[in-house]
Amino acid sequence: MTNQRLTSRFLPRLGAVALVTVALLAGAVSAPALAQTSPSVKASATSYVALGDSFTSGQGAPPYVLDGTACLRSKRASYPIFADLVSPFNLVSNKACSGASTVDVPAQLLGVSQSTALVTLTVGGIDAGSTIVLAACAPDPTSPVCLGAIQNSVAQLNVLAPKLVGTYGLVAATLPQAKIAVLSYPRQFKPGYSPLGDVLNGATDVLNTVIAGSVAAMATPRIHFVDTAQEFAAHGIGSRVPYFAFDALIPFAPANFHPNALGNSLGYTRALVNDGVLHLR
Repeated sequence: MTNQRLTSRFLPRLGAVALVTVALLAGAVSAPALAQTSPSVKASATSYVALGDSFTSGQGAPPYVLDGTACLRSKRASYPIFADLVSPFNLVSNKACSGASTVDVPAQLLGVSQSTALVTLTVGGIDAGSTIVLAACAPDPTSPVCLGAIQNSVAQLNVLAPKLVGTYGLVAATLPQAKIAVLSYPRQFKPGYSPLGDVLNGATDVLNTVIAGSVAAMATPRIHFVDTAQEFAAHGIGSRVPYFAFDALIPFAPANFHPNALGNSLGYTRALVNDGVLHLR
């Protein structure tokens, strides 16, 4: 099956995702009421905690912290580390973990101070089946197995929005003083580089639409969607200066398909600055 045919079967499913997003914005799926800020809780002006999955843990930028977990947290080059370096915010903890989904975020919140001033978060990709799609499509992006994985992933997006709304609401209620920056997932491939890349780029666009709609449904300036598309444009896998780790000789290397040090600094961190979440020292 050609990439064109894959795309033609993939795109009609976008309508269902669009309906979910519209329903969120219209209030059909209500956002949880956020707890009122306690006057006894004062935010530390600079405290910063990172939550979520492998895109925040820094999986694409080894070496990793040896902390007894399989979270693959970058030792030197995750975007939370760069955010700490260039801004007044002090990274208290990066609790993001490889493979984390929305159900894992509550545990990541344990022990986080209520006085936290900034939270950054990437989550939703695992819920949507991103790792399953990569495993199914890497050997042959035109295979029925790959197409089936993509179709299943799109079906998962139809139930992702309520999960995201619940997650954002929990973070906001648990950390009542924090500004919460929800970052998008950047396109991983240079357009036209490969059939698999084009299909996955399209799926990423749909996922980001659901994430942006879920943030909008929260209707609070405390929760901010950070679109990273501009910063990562022209830097996908296959480009002259890629912002993603990819070793073609080891297709399933842990770092593959994740932002590398350049992606975390000039991509994610720059997006946080450009969107006004971070202010340079």
